[in-house]
Amino acid sequence: MPNRPDAASTLILLTLILILGLFLAGVTFMNYSGADRWWFGALNLYLPQAIWAIPGIVLTMATAMVNRRLLWAPLLCVLWVLGPLMGFCWSWQTPPEEGQTALKVMSCNVKYGMRHIPSLFAEIDLECPDVVLLQDATGLWDSSVGDYFRKWNVRRYGQFVIASRLPLEEAEVTWLDFPDQVERQSALRCRLRIDNSVVTLYDVHFHSPREALSLLPAAIKRAPLRELMANRLAENATTRYVQAHTLAQLIRRETGPVIVAGDLNSPDGSLPCATLRDAGLHDAFAQGGRGYGYSYGQFLIPHHTLLPRFSFIRIDHILMSSEIRTVRSWIGTPNASDHRPVYAHLVIQSSRSSSK
Repeated sequence: MPNRPDAASTLILLTLILILGLFLAGVTFMNYSGADRWWFGALNLYLPQAIWAIPGIVLTMATAMVNRRLLWAPLLCVLWVLGPLMGFCWSWQTPPEEGQTALKVMSCNVKYGMRHIPSLFAEIDLECPDVVLLQDATGLWDSSVGDYFRKWNVRRYGQFVIASRLPLEEAEVTWLDFPDQVERQSALRCRLRIDNSVVTLYDVHFHSPREALSLLPAAIKRAPLRELMANRLAENATTRYVQAHTLAQLIRRETGPVIVAGDLNSPDGSLPCATLRDAGLHDAFAQGGRGYGYSYGQFLIPHHTLLPRFSFIRIDHILMSSEIRTVRSWIGTPNASDHRPVYAHLVIQSSRSSSK
């Protein structure tokens, strides 16, 4: 006869699995509610969510040795992480219907050309987007970027470049934060004409959490720095929320199709993304992507480590109003910048002419 599972070991395993399940439920609740309302939620948004699968894998191996009938429980925790917690998406990618207006959009934070800008041009040549929105492009226009886009319709301001194969109207700069901010954050708005439609474009770049997150290694060792990091995370999250709230108010005033693209520095479970969804926008990758769509993180792992370099967070987004549907959305290569480009093949389902 096979050995009966040890009751004490089974109880310990069940307790550990329950604790893990409750933790994952808590993280899921934070993400659903806007994780950056709490300092741990704000921090967790920028961690590789795959780390929370490790306890589940360990418990799965332990359960296989102690009581195989309970294997479903830790495996469910692992699947929970690999699915909803890591932001797995799978779309049917319905092709455009006859007569619908199609538009292919690309967005990329080019990070001041620190990597390999020719790789960006190679991607554009390969993917052939109709509209390209760049962030962190300050100082690049007088280099190869300006030369590459010389035959495109271009609007630019500061770090922003909007380049289009289609006609663009004059651009305007909108401010997204308080007038007394030391480093004010702007967005570039212009309108695109395609067939009989006029689409409003916003090129945006929200405040970075880099300063707060840089305290993490030291905060792990020193308690006073943990409080400082928590405060910085809260201040940082508030700044991005204000920027998203201001942008949402601008979007609500628009009367036609709207596309917002850029480096939001905000994963999907953040308050800024929730705020923009409340304004009537939906995410291109969530609607038309397959996989995780991670656009950032590959260069945060140093060269000298044995760890693989991979993207683990989706902070670059293309968002659209309800008049626009995503046929397909995908992520580009990591060759050109710290950020992978984001692509979206869109169709304009209806258009209300704007008088603005």
